[in-house]
Amino acid sequence: MLPKSAPDSNKVLLYKELCWQYRNQDMFSAIDYGQKGIALAKKLNFKKAEAEICRFIGLAYRHYFFFSESLAWYFRALDLSTQINDQEGVAFCYDNLGVTRFNQKQFDEALSYFKKGEAIFQKLQHQEGLSYANTHLSWVFAEKKEFDTALDYAERSLMIRRQIGANKEQISNALRDVAVAQIGLSHFFKAEQALLEALKVAKETGKPIVGAEYALSLAELYLKNQNLNQAEHYALWSYQRSVQVHNRLQKMKSAATLFKIYQQKQQYDLAIQYQTEHYNLKDSLFNEDINNNTARLEAKYQFDLKERQLLEAQKRQDIENKRSLDRERFLSSLLIAALLFVGIMAYFIYEKRKQDKIVNKELTQKNEEISRQNQEIQEQTEQLAENNRFKDRLFSIISHDLRSPVVGLIGSLDLVNEGLLTEAEFRNMLPELSHNVNSIQSLLDNLLAWARSQMKGIAVVPEAFHIRELMGEKIAIFQKQAQLKGISIVNNIESDLQFLADKNMINLVALNLISNALKFSFQGGTIILSSSRHKGYSQICVADTGVGISPENLKKLFGAHSISSKGTAGEMGTGLGLMLSKEFIEKNGGTIWVERNPEGGSKFCFSIPE
Repeated sequence: MLPKSAPDSNKVLLYKELCWQYRNQDMFSAIDYGQKGIALAKKLNFKKAEAEICRFIGLAYRHYFFFSESLAWYFRALDLSTQINDQEGVAFCYDNLGVTRFNQKQFDEALSYFKKGEAIFQKLQHQEGLSYANTHLSWVFAEKKEFDTALDYAERSLMIRRQIGANKEQISNALRDVAVAQIGLSHFFKAEQALLEALKVAKETGKPIVGAEYALSLAELYLKNQNLNQAEHYALWSYQRSVQVHNRLQKMKSAATLFKIYQQKQQYDLAIQYQTEHYNLKDSLFNEDINNNTARLEAKYQFDLKERQLLEAQKRQDIENKRSLDRERFLSSLLIAALLFVGIMAYFIYEKRKQDKIVNKELTQKNEEISRQNQEIQEQTEQLAENNRFKDRLFSIISHDLRSPVVGLIGSLDLVNEGLLTEAEFRNMLPELSHNVNSIQSLLDNLLAWARSQMKGIAVVPEAFHIRELMGEKIAIFQKQAQLKGISIVNNIESDLQFLADKNMINLVALNLISNALKFSFQGGTIILSSSRHKGYSQICVADTGVGISPENLKKLFGAHSISSKGTAGEMGTGLGLMLSKEFIEKNGGTIWVERNPEGGSKFCFSIPE
């Protein structure tokens, strides 16, 4: 029964509906509407609506994987439903608690909550609730490998949903749960029938992605039974529907299954094609997942920030209210004192002024504290943004620039192991494999150097050494690569020029500058190493006659957002080397810069104090 204040109660129901609608779309909006609904429900003592809104907020948190917050809101809803003896609400709370515990892999606790919910739904003869309880119980027993019990619960859920006329998506989901249990029992024919029926029902929902999931399950089942033609048919059907609705996750899963099918059918060109697409989609979803997780954390951070700001505003309002209340009391006292004695009035004026000073002092202190907290929040926000930017770059380097050559190397070795390449073909691939290994080694050297540079306490250890000799050693390392591109490397550095610097750091700078010059030089080009002395600094330059650098990209070099381009022979790069070079040169008291080579190409220079 609704409270007497109908307009306000309607607002509560509206906020509850908005919270429910946004629970799987926008956590922040769902929580905002939910908080407004709860505040109004408390005012009206509308506990049933308050309990339901608390449960919906828990659903929003669970959808975004904030499980501890989700559980807290479910327990709050359970307490309110228990207070008003709302058995249906209590049962749904137990069911929601069980799903969160299931997502946390706490299967025994999940089972306990599902059983409690099932008992109440059974007592109330709540058929929809029973269908959910039986579905969730089948999940738990399937995870526990008790497939007979899982099948029993899945079939009960399917029967109830058919009896109450549930929507087609719910029925297809129940058929899928039946198939999972049948597969666990090795009843492949029955599993096939259940999945075929699920697929048929799913096609009628008008949601292609639902059908794609069940078609892929059928493909996996046929693959397990070596029915490769049927497996291929359903896997391709799933793949095509995934492309149709632009669902990259399902497309990735379908590509992985097609790779296994074509591998068994010995159609290796198609197998490699789908394996490559699987890896590319996996990389894309991995980076997107990072971004999504970062966005979810940022949303929670913004919500917490808003709550802190509201709390500070409330504190200021309390102080102002206190001052207003004090003023009213003073005026009342002043009126009485004026009737009694002028001296008493003067006394109260004096006391009021003293009290105002205390309140003003408190207000000043609170404002200073708020200002300090806002400054800390701003600094934390800037640090979070910087950490996120650098983390995204590092993950991109590791997931793409390191993974790509490793995947190519593994794929080539797999072809050799399976006898799909002749010895002559393998020998032809050796230069490419060697190039991949060198790319991996170069990237790992830079990553390890970066990791050391980020550790607290890293120290510069200066020593005297001849820079021409060091640069000559680096030229020898790249000599074979230079010969392959027909590039001449000329060392014109003065033989008696000495550096007093950290030799290991200068060594890495030399490797990166010569490597970059080779990477961006054209076939038959020339790289010239030169030296000079200027105003107490020794200067080394590496000039190439390659592609050069555009004016807009010159500004981006050496920074955390430095650009990364392919070389003239398709060589990969990360931009990490130049960032490290700048850091190491500056640690040794020097500077590094780039300028255009008058003869074409680029000229990288660095200077170290003599």
